[in-house]
Amino acid sequence: MMDQTPHQREPFAWLTPADQARLATFKAYAVNHARLDEVDMQLTQAILEPAGFAHVLVYGPSGVGKTTMIRRVTTRVRDLCAQMAEPQAWTAREGLAQDLPATPPHPLLVLEVRPPDGQTFNRADYYRAALLQLGEPYYTQRSVVDITVDRTWETRTQSKSKGRAVPFNDSPELRRALEEAVARRGVRTVIMDEGQHLMHVASGAKLLDQLDWIKSMTNMTGVLHVLVGTYDLLDFRNLNGQSARRGHDLHFPRYRIQHEADRQAFQGALHSLLLQIPLALDQQELMNHWHYFYERSIGCVGVLKDWLVRTVATTLHTRGQTLTLATCQAHALSNAQCESMAMDAQAAEHKLQYTESSREHLWSLLGMSTLSLPGPSATPGTDQPPSPQPASRPAQPAKTRTGRVGERAPTRDAVGETPQTVPATKCPFTGVIALTPDHIARATVAKVECPECGATRTLHPQGNTVTFPTHAKRLTSTPHKDVRWIRHGTTWELSHRPGERS
Repeated sequence: MMDQTPHQREPFAWLTPADQARLATFKAYAVNHARLDEVDMQLTQAILEPAGFAHVLVYGPSGVGKTTMIRRVTTRVRDLCAQMAEPQAWTAREGLAQDLPATPPHPLLVLEVRPPDGQTFNRADYYRAALLQLGEPYYTQRSVVDITVDRTWETRTQSKSKGRAVPFNDSPELRRALEEAVARRGVRTVIMDEGQHLMHVASGAKLLDQLDWIKSMTNMTGVLHVLVGTYDLLDFRNLNGQSARRGHDLHFPRYRIQHEADRQAFQGALHSLLLQIPLALDQQELMNHWHYFYERSIGCVGVLKDWLVRTVATTLHTRGQTLTLATCQAHALSNAQCESMAMDAQAAEHKLQYTESSREHLWSLLGMSTLSLPGPSATPGTDQPPSPQPASRPAQPAKTRTGRVGERAPTRDAVGETPQTVPATKCPFTGVIALTPDHIARATVAKVECPECGATRTLHPQGNTVTFPTHAKRLTSTPHKDVRWIRHGTTWELSHRPGERS
């Protein structure tokens, strides 16, 4: 399910050697931009000092530049290891065999997780791929075993009692061999690209089992595991309290045109790429259409780069010398493709925005509800420490009583029945929810049920977000009968219409 290195295909001889070299130079160029630099440095820091983390999740939309980020981090960490005065200090691992032979340090393993042929991720394949990349294709088990030979993990022995072959599972042996190998080679981090494929588990198993396995590998070897993939990795977040403490999340977002800084950064990335194109072009004319380049890349620099590579390759093949907007348009992704990509990215962004910005429920769990929440100056997503102040009333001067003890003070009596007012209790659920205006428009249903108290509200989207307003907690238990949006886990679904069967 994993391969130690991606296979490099030999280029077809459809271009002249000179044109092939020009195209290869452009393909090798990695544009620096703000999002890439930010996530690059954050991941490098987590690798150099995990500070108790067993795993790091790096997620973002497809084509945002995660593969380029992996290459940059790998180069930086390996260069840092090569510059160390005593590289063998990387190999210190408590509890493993001592007096191991000196070998060149190998601080990073980069593996690509491939989807399984069946329904279950095979951990033995992970051990084999890691051992092969470390240059250790053998382990000792009374005899030398070549792990590259077909079906070594299913070596069959003869059962005398039943007279049939019994499968032998060498996964524990492979794990022990890998634990010893990473100590010899000074492995510090394993980066697993396309990490969302780890979520393929057997029926009855849990995603938490995968994180427990990764945590166990980290505890035994001291090796940090970095899972890089799409927004499907969000299902790995905060499965329980322990996994939340031992995990670290890094969001690699696309550029969003609503923000001025993002617009400028995307234009800068587009300008840098245009400067590297080995063809004549009208740079100003193309920059004037930056909105179109944003639209057909949904703000992902990786998608933009692949698009320009296709355009340059075709122009060179047709013996063209000029890159034009018309040629770019001919090789752009279709509107339907971009719409599908944008909907997936937007749904995940709304989900992240809600989970990171809502703090009232956390304050309720911590017993901090009596304190005043920070003002609106604290922007969602920032980790600014709250500065709550206890709710207290100003001191009132003591009243001096005149008259005799037991005598009623003069006051106006109410006429008729006096209704008793019950103070309304606010529900902690409020803020942006993971519903999009497009979902509401398509379903023609705007009524949403609060997952905390069951109160329903008709929501009117503002721009690209849907916000559930602050409301009083519902006190009645009368079931709702109308069609409405209901949250199941982390997703919002429509309730069944009256008379429909689930």
